[in-house]
Amino acid sequence: MTRDAGRLVIGRYRLLEVLGEGGMGAAWRAMDERIGREVVLKQVKLPSGMDDETRAAMVARMDREGRAAGMLKHPGIITVHDQFHDRDGLPWIVMELVRGPSLDRIVKDGGPLPEAEVARIGAGICEALAAAHAAGIVHRDIKPANVLLEGDRVVVTDFGVAAVTGEATLTPYGALLGTPSYMAPEQINDHQATPASDLWSLGATLYHAVEGRPAFTGHTTAALLLAVSRGAPAPTARAQELKPVLRDLMRREPARRPTAVAAAVALRRIAARPAEPTKVLHRPARAPRAPRGSRLKILSAVVAVAALIAAAVYLLTRPPDHPRWNRTPVAAGQFPTGDLGSVNALAFSPDGRTLAVCGGEDKAVRLWDVARRAPAGRPLTGHTDAVFSVAFSPDGKALASGGADGTVRLWDAAQRTATGQPLATGRVRSVAFSPDGRTLATGGEDRTARLWDAASHAPIGRPLAGHTGWVWSVAFSPDGETLATGGADDSARLWDVASRSMIGKPLTGHTDTVLSVAFSPDGETLATGGVDRTVRLWDVASRAPIGKPLTGHTGEVWSVAFTPDGRTLATGGEDRTVRLWDVASRAPVGQPLTGHIEPVLSVAFSPDGRTLATGGGDRTVRLWRP
Repeated sequence: MTRDAGRLVIGRYRLLEVLGEGGMGAAWRAMDERIGREVVLKQVKLPSGMDDETRAAMVARMDREGRAAGMLKHPGIITVHDQFHDRDGLPWIVMELVRGPSLDRIVKDGGPLPEAEVARIGAGICEALAAAHAAGIVHRDIKPANVLLEGDRVVVTDFGVAAVTGEATLTPYGALLGTPSYMAPEQINDHQATPASDLWSLGATLYHAVEGRPAFTGHTTAALLLAVSRGAPAPTARAQELKPVLRDLMRREPARRPTAVAAAVALRRIAARPAEPTKVLHRPARAPRAPRGSRLKILSAVVAVAALIAAAVYLLTRPPDHPRWNRTPVAAGQFPTGDLGSVNALAFSPDGRTLAVCGGEDKAVRLWDVARRAPAGRPLTGHTDAVFSVAFSPDGKALASGGADGTVRLWDAAQRTATGQPLATGRVRSVAFSPDGRTLATGGEDRTARLWDAASHAPIGRPLAGHTGWVWSVAFSPDGETLATGGADDSARLWDVASRSMIGKPLTGHTDTVLSVAFSPDGETLATGGVDRTVRLWDVASRAPIGKPLTGHTGEVWSVAFTPDGRTLATGGEDRTVRLWDVASRAPVGQPLTGHIEPVLSVAFSPDGRTLATGGGDRTVRLWRP
């Protein structure tokens, strides 16, 4: 391509340098030698393998689109000066040369932008889009690289290959028109672009500008397209005032997105809010010199005040014993689990340094170093089918796992080796250690829960029978005296561990399988989640429901977990979201956590309460911080 530098096109435009090149063509800085003006010359490429009739139809359509873009007169839209065909019949578009960097380059060089600046830029883009949409033009490729900043001017470029509303698009001939990270789901799924598609792309562009990273990522183009078409944007870390605007712009249903005009109004409002004034500290005038006899008193007072300040700073800045999860958490990293497949269960070690993860495809349990986001030693192998559940002993020395091969296995956590023979129970859905580490509970597809001596691996008494369907989940109360179970008979049950008998009647209210149970740290509350898409809280002493069910998930609730202080409950569901709930008020905390592109099957808090781990069918574990 660079060998064409210096070439004179149609006897008028001298090609000077390539500004950019992509699948749809190349952009040149060129000199219009007729009037002595520098311009951008865009050469549009046609997909190969077309017959003459198709080629002619596409060229004609490009001509119509180019003419339509040329009619757009707006300071926020790059000016199209001319359009022509070269001697090979290929279309070229002549555009204004904007002497300013792209938004993409600014973020790459300088990192995320302040919210007010992002809002100002976004409002400028909206005003340009409003003019285009009013003229029946859909851009189809709004992204940071197509937004130029020339002083205070915001310029949207690349309208030369936009689509005229109501006409057939170019995409049926094999190429998705757009950039995957910024394309709307309907552009990927249906190859259809409407004005609402531009608003999604605007949201993805502003997300990148304020967060410094794309809203969607993938190791391959296919993975990226899948994430955009089926997933949700990664949670924001820096956006505060912009968060609701980004949420509305990137709603999956095109009809629920705002118009360009409405979005411009919202963004201008944010951009116009004054920043918090900077406080200027003035140096005080020099005080009169103290008499010699009082200097020691002054020095003592200064030392005392300094000590008080130091103590206050320590008390105000030290991390709380249990951080409050009273707002939407921020993403704190993730790691792919590779051959593990879906993440069926997670468990933190008692010191919080290690995360045990089990899945369905490689039939193993993997241990991860939480700080390094890296494997901690070799996988624990021995199961011959999918592993459904994993648990650490309270002292962190042992690990238990159970799965579809009908066994429970105990492991030495330090040596990564199996201890003793597997426990044969039938297909196991859940395992849990008692708080003193002496007893292991299991629940499975034989409709029973079982208790085992963790040291000898011997069964303790008879199975706990009563459920009329699979036992999906088991959990010990903090004092170890009670075991909770959840089953496919739509009920949860409480059992006295010493007598191995059921306490009272089943806890009924769910209308389908109870998939997960968890005790609050004080043992007074039981949380249950199920296929009926609800979460329920129960008073353990009275076995009565506490208030109304917690609703919000749009699919099965696979996992529930309390924070160590018991104030917040996390739930993960089939709808690919994680939700937080205030236990006292039973109200949602912040916005749902999105990012997983498959069902969230497991949630777990670290022992210090500072990290939430989530895992699911998308083969990833995500970490969140309050």
